[in-house]
Amino acid sequence: MNTQPAAAGIRAMHPHDLSSVRQILVNYLVEWTGGPQRYSTERGHPRLRRKHLAFPIGAAERDAWMDCMRQALQEVVTDAALRQQLEQAFFKTADFIRNDQGNHHEHHHS
Repeated sequence: MNTQPAAAGIRAMHPHDLSSVRQILVNYLVEWTGGPQRYSTERGHPRLRRKHLAFPIGAAERDAWMDCMRQALQEVVTDAALRQQLEQAFFKTADFIRNDQGNHHEHHHS
């Protein structure tokens, strides 16, 4: 986010010091990929859409975030097939979080 001009908008939505956000994201991704449930233990059900409602997120913000994630994946995931799977899953989630239109509904799992 710090190095890509297109990400300046979403970078501004994050705190100046990214270390706390980074740790939350790490915990979330560990759990999301089947690892220990550190995120839920500390922060409860993700409810990603609700947590992002304070920020205007449209296609441009989604794409800027995806560019950052894509770059990160290229740096750390050597397996191309795995990288593509993760990219598709990230895109699905990022698109779900968009709140620039009224036709998205948050699904509650009991």
